[in-house]
Order: sequence, then structure tokens, then C-alpha cells
Amino acid sequence: MNTCRAMRNALRAAPNLRPGPGRVPPLAGACVQARTLSLQSVARGVHDGVMGALEIGAWLTGKKPLPYASTSRRPPPSPATVCSKTHHPSFHVSPPSPPTADPDAETSLPEQLRSVMRLLTNPVVVCTATHGAMPRAMTMSSFTSLTLSPTPLVTFNVATPSRSLDAVAASGEFNIHVLAGDEAGAAVADHFTRGNVEGVFDDLDGGDAEVEIVAGRPPLLKGEGVLWVLRCRVLSDGPHGGLMKVRDHVIVVGEVVEMISGKRSDEFGLAYADRKYRLVGGVIAKD
Repeated sequence: MNTCRAMRNALRAAPNLRPGPGRVPPLAGACVQARTLSLQSVARGVHDGVMGALEIGAWLTGKKPLPYASTSRRPPPSPATVCSKTHHPSFHVSPPSPPTADPDAETSLPEQLRSVMRLLTNPVVVCTATHGAMPRAMTMSSFTSLTLSPTPLVTFNVATPSRSLDAVAASGEFNIHVLAGDEAGAAVADHFTRGNVEGVFDDLDGGDAEVEIVAGRPPLLKGEGVLWVLRCRVLSDGPHGGLMKVRDHVIVVGEVVEMISGKRSDEFGLAYADRKYRLVGGVIAKD
């Protein structure tokens, strides 16, 4: 209002600014526009207040879910998230089914080999390591033993680049977690297939697995989903040591220095074939 009064006073003091007949003075037009914008702002404020009150009422009555905080650095957990604090896995054991891989399909040689490899069963383990103060973990199916003498050696390969591989190379040590061949083991394996996202260890709830982190040591997983833990150090002898680069992969060779039993150690480990977790089934014996 003070702005409009000042405009009128300025118009009276400057007759040459007065418009001709039938025209709106420019300053008066600006005053009208300012009043219009002010009324529009008030109307918008009232509308936003009413809508906000209605939305809060919907939240309180349960008619509308509470929104996820947009300022959080972490995305909301998805229903498929495993071992999180609020969402648990829904794994179950189903009857055997024929493989879906089709090596006979007309495709490239690499894809044909991929289909053949899906017909084979591989072990599933979780490898943990520490890079400085940052714990790392990854689920993999390339793990196997290499030799037992003069000291036991194990090996696996990792596609590059890999933060977990960087942690193994930098620290020179890692833990291999042999997982249970059931729903608990599958839950742990699936949890660490998400990559090294922020807080991946914080999401473990102590059900299927919990983590013990000691400064300078690889994280140690414990719980119903873990059968055994193999403490390993990267092999230091030989021309290439325990790290050998082959195209876009690195082969890691580690020496087992300690074995730690889990809560359950009398079961078969978790397996993987045809893009699904598997458990050991029947035995093929001689007649």
C-alpha cells in the first residue's frame, strides 16, 4: 500500500507523465499489477496451506503412506533388499526345473559358451577385504581350491575395475565366507550382490548374518547363513605373486592361514547354476 501511495504522489508531482484521455497511467497500472500479484500470492498461500493440512490428515489416518525423506543420502530399500533392517528376503526352496540355458540357439560363440557354463554348478561365497578404513565385500562364484601342499591355496577371478579387488590388492589379505546351502545362505549372497554401496554392512540385521569389523582386518561375517570362514593372504611368491591380470579380469591366488567354523558346519554349501541359487540334491551312486 505504501508503494502505491508513493506512485500516486510521484504522478501528481510530474504532470508530463500524465497520459492522454482513455489511457491508464503507467505508474497506476504498475500499482494495479502489484496489487493483483499480492492477491495471487495470498491465494496461493491459502491453497497450499489447505492442501498441506489435507495431506497431513491423510498421513495421520493411514489413507496415504508417509513420504520417504528426500534429504536422505540412501534410496529407500526395495522389497528385494536382503538382510536389511526393515525388509527381509523372501527366499524359498522350489522343486527342480529344467535349465533355461540353450547352447543350441543361433548366437555368437561367447554367448554359446555362456549358455554352456550356466549348465554347470558353481560354489557361491562372499569375499571381504578392507581398503584403508573402508570395508568391502562381493559375492562370487569363481572360487575354488588350487592346491593343499605345501600350504593350502585358493583362487578366484574378478572382473575389473573392482573396489573389492582394489581392497584385496592393497591390504594383501581377505576372508572367504562359505555360505549355507539354504534360504539363509542365499540371503547373505544376494545381499552382497548390490556392490559396495554406502552402508552395505550397516544393513545386516544379525539374523542371517552379522558383521564384525576390526580396524585393519577384513570384515568377518557370522550367523545362520555362514558355514565357514577362510582367512587368507595374497600369495607373495612366484613371478606374478598372487595377482595375475588376464585381459579384463584378475586372477587372485591366496594362502589359507586360518579356518573359522560358523554356527552350522555339517551342511553342504550354497551353489549357483542357470542364474539361480541351488542346494545339493540327490546322490548319483553305482548300482
